[in-house]
Amino acid sequence: MTTTTTITTIATPSVVADNTGVNRSAILKAVKTIVLENRPVPTINDDQVLVKVMSTGICGSDIYHYNNPDAPHGMVLGHESAGQITQVGANVKMRHVGQKVAIEPGFLCKSCEFCRKGNSHVCANIRYAGNDGTDGTMSMWFACEPDMAVPMPDHISWEVAGCVQPVAISVQVARQAGIRPHQTLAVFGCGPLGLITMAVAKSYGVFKIIAFDIEPARVAFAKTYSADEAYTVPRDYGGKGSFQFANEFVKTILAEQGLIYGVDVSIDATGAEVCMQMAVIITKPHGTYLQAGFGKALTLMPMGLMAAKSISIKGTVRYGPGTFEDAIDLLAREKIDIAPLITATYPLSKMQDAIAAQIAREGIKIVLMNQE
Repeated sequence: MTTTTTITTIATPSVVADNTGVNRSAILKAVKTIVLENRPVPTINDDQVLVKVMSTGICGSDIYHYNNPDAPHGMVLGHESAGQITQVGANVKMRHVGQKVAIEPGFLCKSCEFCRKGNSHVCANIRYAGNDGTDGTMSMWFACEPDMAVPMPDHISWEVAGCVQPVAISVQVARQAGIRPHQTLAVFGCGPLGLITMAVAKSYGVFKIIAFDIEPARVAFAKTYSADEAYTVPRDYGGKGSFQFANEFVKTILAEQGLIYGVDVSIDATGAEVCMQMAVIITKPHGTYLQAGFGKALTLMPMGLMAAKSISIKGTVRYGPGTFEDAIDLLAREKIDIAPLITATYPLSKMQDAIAAQIAREGIKIVLMNQE
């Protein structure tokens, strides 16, 4: 790709971490309250590695926890991180000190039915960093099992390395949707998930990608980044119900694009009811509809239309086995470029400012530098 970007760095004096004491961490203390707290550096056991965390992408789920009064308070936030191994346990054979790694944030049980069948993304006993009370990676140091520290080449920048996890999510989305060359694809939502999924799909040889979002700026960015066509979805339905609006809007788009029957695959990365309805409408008979975004617990969906078109309906969550390796390979070989999505970096010491910028939707992707 030839897209360029400018990364805005918020300056602060560098803090040198040592492995003997301070582990500054971003703690969710209460609703809309994050405190930087000095905790002890984790002590690893013989089967773990210690990672000096260098960068962490801020995710929408971090903001969800920040705003949610029912979120587990007292935990360290964050789950999109990369760093360098500084210590390995006595029994660890496949990792070494100095290795640059992306952190897989899921602590898997490896013994439930789903793990044993290769479906670890739905592990029945998973503990996920920065969720469910499990401490996350917005800290200077992080202890984990060696297979959660996935090696990557040194030429990948720390800013990009901090976004490997969402690339792995998008690889999983592509797997679940069965993305392959020469297909047509509609993606609803031009946030990081939608944009990276489009980039992955493009690298897989998809013929045409049509993107949708309610924000004109993100629509414009999508068209310069990885979408062949992009449309702004009106917020006002003109007095029509969402399904009537969705039906009329999609028919106009299909006529403009010369797609008589629809697209092969549709992916909703928003969780918004109208987008989910449009995704079903735009999918051709015997096509695939994949739900990747989370929204309301219950939504109105045209199930009769799904049945009439024999659409395959799928869902996806987190990432599966090998997706981190695939994501790193795509980045290392420059098959995708996510640097244009990273519009600002902040030091961990300015965590509150970074959260405020994310809530204000300043740019697309914000990355924290954990050692600053």
